[in-house]
Amino acid sequence: MTPVIINLVAAQADTGKTTVIEKLLPELKARGFRVAALKGNLHHRDLDLPGKDSWRYARAGAEVAGFTTLEGFLLHGITEQNCSDAVVATLLRDLDLILIEGNKKSSNPKIEIVRNAINPKPLLPAGTVAIFSDLKILDSELPLIDLNNPEAQADFIVGRFLPGGMTSLMNEKNLTHFDHSGRPRMVDVSAKEQSLREAYACGEITMAAETLELVKGGRMAKGDVLAVAQVAAVMAVKETGRLIPMAHPLGISGVEVDFKLTAEPEPKIEIGVWVKLTGQTGVEMEALTGVSIAALTIYDMCKAVDKNMVIKNIRLMQKKGGRSGHYRREQS
Repeated sequence: MTPVIINLVAAQADTGKTTVIEKLLPELKARGFRVAALKGNLHHRDLDLPGKDSWRYARAGAEVAGFTTLEGFLLHGITEQNCSDAVVATLLRDLDLILIEGNKKSSNPKIEIVRNAINPKPLLPAGTVAIFSDLKILDSELPLIDLNNPEAQADFIVGRFLPGGMTSLMNEKNLTHFDHSGRPRMVDVSAKEQSLREAYACGEITMAAETLELVKGGRMAKGDVLAVAQVAAVMAVKETGRLIPMAHPLGISGVEVDFKLTAEPEPKIEIGVWVKLTGQTGVEMEALTGVSIAALTIYDMCKAVDKNMVIKNIRLMQKKGGRSGHYRREQS
């Protein structure tokens, strides 16, 4: 199996690429992955000395560390085996991942490091798949992951690039709703710090063109469809802890509901629900529940004239806050 290669790049020096990789290595190693870490595209062949970057990578858990140059590469590895030719020949081939620091012109997938104090605007070179940043919001559709959260960074890399990684990640994280006996439980969040948490979810309900016109004109027999659906969404957000068995009852601090009525390419109403609070757990389920109940309410208000309506594409678009940082769906 050929290892996945990812370049970590930045607009300029001193953004902390080495530190990011150094903290990522033990996270990835703890999950059972074999990783190499290299400095990319150096213009000289000076082997790093103790305290320098490749030396730091090796001590952070890299199976292989070193750097590339314009003419070739230099590597050193830590292994309990005798360093025979056979071991050297298979060393890189047996790895899962190679992280290369630098080289914005590489054809490999890239993760850009954006640090507010140094380079607050991303370059987004071709092939960029995510941004690791200490900024909370960036004008980009790419996933934005906390620069100081190596666990969330490892989650992204494992889920996106490593074969079987998403399955193992889901097994590791999503089974927290079960105790050691396999019985369901509500996760204890009492040790978590209070922080601002937000989530935005979307969904849609398709319908006949005539039905959409009735909704637009406020001519549905049961009344103002969107006004009732908006109230239903807010009520659903507040009731999520009662509706979803393992969801926590939360003191929601804000809910916003928006609707977009479109006739092309198919008549539909798009629903968006934004939820926020300051608390110890996220509000993704609240936003998704709000969208779902708003769509069901629209169906209920309109079913007398159109039973062929379809509720679909309910999904989380964005979340902020918490240990996993900022998530943004790449495609709508």
